[in-house]
This record gives sequence, C-alpha cells and structure tokens, in this order.
Amino acid sequence: MVSAGFRRGQIAAAVLAGGKGKRFGRRPKGLWEVAPGISILKKQVAELASSGIEEVIILANDPGPYRGFGPNIVPDLRAGVGPLGGIETAISYYSSRCKATLLLPCDLPYITAREISALLEGFSEAEGNVAVAVSGESDWEPLCAVVNNELLPVVKAAIDRGVRKVREVWKELGVALIHFPDREPFFNINTPGDLSRWMVEKGAGN
Repeated sequence: MVSAGFRRGQIAAAVLAGGKGKRFGRRPKGLWEVAPGISILKKQVAELASSGIEEVIILANDPGPYRGFGPNIVPDLRAGVGPLGGIETAISYYSSRCKATLLLPCDLPYITAREISALLEGFSEAEGNVAVAVSGESDWEPLCAVVNNELLPVVKAAIDRGVRKVREVWKELGVALIHFPDREPFFNINTPGDLSRWMVEKGAGN
C-alpha cells in the first residue's frame, strides 16, 4: 500500500503521446495549439510545473515532432501494446528516480494545475496503490492517474498476460477514485468531432 503523505518531489510526470494520430492525418494531437505558439502539450507541461512537478517525460515512439521539448522524449519499451506500454515505460523510467508517477494523456486542452494538484493530493491521502480521476458522476479517466512505481512488476505481468485495458489493471492493483464534478478539464480530443468542437470553443474565446 502507498503510505499517506507523499511529497511532490517524490512524484514525477509522464505525458502519454504515443498515438499515431491516424484520425488526424498523423498530426500529433498534443501539438494542436491552444493559443499562438502554445500547443496543448506545452500548456500541460507548464501546468504540471505549476502543480509542483519537477520532472516530466513525454512518451512518444516518434521523437521527431517533439524535439522542441528537450531531451526527455522516451519511446515505449514494447511496441504495439497501447497505453499500457506507455505506462510500463514511464514507471520503469522513474522506478529508480522517485516513488510514484503521475500520468496524463497528451490531448487534454483544458486540464490545469488545479486538477493535477487535486489528483496528487488524492493519491497522497489514499490508502491505495493507484489514484484515478473520475469526472462527472462516474466517468473514469484511466490515463489521468498517479501510480506507485513499486507496482511495475504487476503492470509488466498484466501486459505479459495479454491485458490491454488500463482500467482492468488499475482495478487489479487497488484504486482510489478521485472525483471531479466538472467534466470539462478532462475533455479529450479523441475524434475529429472532438477537435471540431474544441476549435469552435477556442474560436469563441472559451
């Protein structure tokens, strides 16, 4: 079990950016701009820093589009595993550096340090191995999570067994659900329709 009272310096972050972007003409979703010169991913890195996270890696199998983010671009240890492969890679990367890893997908344009800080606090206070955001009444956000790095062997074993659903692994590990009544910060650009909605909202100044 994770003991309560984790300090911010004991938790690092990983942004999951390993998708191929097939629905978007192979343009990485995290590089869409929330403002001129400010991509979703760049905003997320800034929000993570504002929440007290001192180290961030970007999990991407093609480092080319992310060169502007510095040297901490990390490819998956195992290809073709999906988000769980990125999670395995992140925990493995940080296992000797810190005690826990905060995970975020790269396509959340509205998430802020407020939600990140609440998730960190929820993890610190919980008596579980993983803390996962739940938006609205019951919508799990399984890629918005904090996980104890000591659980790397369990994640590896799940992948070896053929598990590919992140939520299934979190349930196995023992999850603390951190509730957020507002869904908006967890809006993700998953389809072209989502992108169109976001572009309209952005154009309206939201």
